[in-house]
Amino acid sequence: MRHAASLVRALLVGALGLGVLGFGVARPAGAQVGHDPVSSPYEDLRGRQAATIGIGTLAPGRDPAGVAPKSGVMLTGRYDLQLTRPLWFFARLGVAPSLERPIKDPLFTDAQRDAGTERHPMVLTEVGLNMNLTGNKSWRRVVPQFHSAIGFVTDGNTKFDLGGYKFGSAFTISYGLGARVTTGRDWELHADLTRVHWKYTYPDAYAAGSDPLVSSGRLGPWVGNSVMQIGVSRFFFR
Repeated sequence: MRHAASLVRALLVGALGLGVLGFGVARPAGAQVGHDPVSSPYEDLRGRQAATIGIGTLAPGRDPAGVAPKSGVMLTGRYDLQLTRPLWFFARLGVAPSLERPIKDPLFTDAQRDAGTERHPMVLTEVGLNMNLTGNKSWRRVVPQFHSAIGFVTDGNTKFDLGGYKFGSAFTISYGLGARVTTGRDWELHADLTRVHWKYTYPDAYAAGSDPLVSSGRLGPWVGNSVMQIGVSRFFFR
């Protein structure tokens, strides 16, 4: 799964670069809306709502206890609704089908603490606001964006592992940058990089003993995690 995530990440970077280069070729004069295509790099955007299907990677950051899930492929679905000319509401659902997570036994020390791994799906749900930095226009077919959101993440697991820990569910806060690549049609390319923060809740056993997994003051750390995705959007209601 780690190799698959690395492959998807490389494909995302390559696809975004090719998309920007490919869509950056000037269209015929009649294809632009509202501007003289010879003199202006700006173009009016289409649509007031959009549905996006994408693929990407979820890369959890390293947590103090070392029990965070490892990176994996994430499938995403997204809905966007225009509120004002530059400001959009969005809701996103991301599903990582199977992420591997280390299991730690706090009763042991050093390498003996490693008690194997387990796999669970990871589901991320967010709602937030997305700002087009070029207003309701694209610049040379590209619309740079900034977004922020709140939500929750869960692995759907209700059972504690050998060390008395389970990931469960957590509240999330996120922010990031994105790009909308226009095509002159209702179908467009969308890519974004998001930094998602959530809190881990460790059992007291992680801070017990002479060589604890974490210090007593770090049983609830916030950790930053990365989501990178690229998708195809269908815009509606011009």
